[in-house]
Amino acid sequence: MVADILFYSLTFFTVVYIYYYLFYSASVLRIKEATHVDKHLPVSVIICAQNELPNLQKLIPALFDQNYHNFEVVIVNDRSYDGTYDYLEEVKKVYGNLKIVHVEDNKANMDGKKYGLTLGIKAAKNDYLLFTDADCLPANQNWILQMQSQFSEGKKIILGISQYEKKSGLLNLIIRFETLYTTIQYLSAAVNGKPYMGVGRNLAYTKSLFLENKGFHPYMYITGGDDDLFVNRLANSENTGINVTFSSQTVSVPKVTWREWLHQKVRHLSVSKYYNQPSKIFLGILNFSHILVFFLFISVLFTEEYRIFGLVELYVRWLVMIILFSLIAKKLRYSISAWKVIIFDIIFPFYYITVGFKALRNKRIKWN
Repeated sequence: MVADILFYSLTFFTVVYIYYYLFYSASVLRIKEATHVDKHLPVSVIICAQNELPNLQKLIPALFDQNYHNFEVVIVNDRSYDGTYDYLEEVKKVYGNLKIVHVEDNKANMDGKKYGLTLGIKAAKNDYLLFTDADCLPANQNWILQMQSQFSEGKKIILGISQYEKKSGLLNLIIRFETLYTTIQYLSAAVNGKPYMGVGRNLAYTKSLFLENKGFHPYMYITGGDDDLFVNRLANSENTGINVTFSSQTVSVPKVTWREWLHQKVRHLSVSKYYNQPSKIFLGILNFSHILVFFLFISVLFTEEYRIFGLVELYVRWLVMIILFSLIAKKLRYSISAWKVIIFDIIFPFYYITVGFKALRNKRIKWN
């Protein structure tokens, strides 16, 4: 009786999970890539940086090497003490359309990054805003061109993609797979008319949208969420656009130690509890079912009559995941071996239980 319940439960959730991949996540494959771009909107690229001197020395020249002429770069120097101030003042003499906002003190007692971004947005002269982080680089010289191309009269928020550099080691593999997994989730949700998050490493929206909705006001004191909470609150099927073209992407520097990465993930996951109710239900069911399938499969392995059937269901599930991840990774230009999704699939339940539980208990973590 117990064996029957375990097996039929495993079968049900496996079918649901495969259905989700085939008819929901696979919608990412339908996204059309932007090809010819004939608009050149005035853009303000905004970066908030705190003690990021080596990264800024790479990023700023890369930004001004873009194949685009109608833009400015706004760098918010958030209380840095590593020489950033002197470097920015010096490089400002080279690039005329570089604007610098120095934050000496957070008198508003807001979350540091949100306060810095708010100052940068207010200082921007253009309505079309494009955001990235100091430890990111554009995939190529057409990043600004491609991202701004998705703005229209109705599209006020543009979701972009940011990959992580490929390096050796298990940690880097997990970081890149987790990033691809998250990317598939938020892109497929947006394609299906339910956008719920974006990544600040590559995100665009209008200044007017920000100001008309009081910016980060509802969560200005919450650490993190300057990107996904903003999108979660204001994005909808009508005002949100997507760009998956490789030229529109950015590439980020991954964490190199497990401690740094776990700290980063706890910070990211801790803000998800502030998502709107539909988003929390959707993500909760998705992650819970992933974990449940894993433990149901382990339980079915101990039943003699259903052990083989359980293994078959697992292999079918992995086959679907490998094929789908392979196709999406190819479309999004992710340099990753899709068969390694098996490793991530096994690790994910333990990762989500430990990191997710810590994130729910988290009260405050510094943004940098």
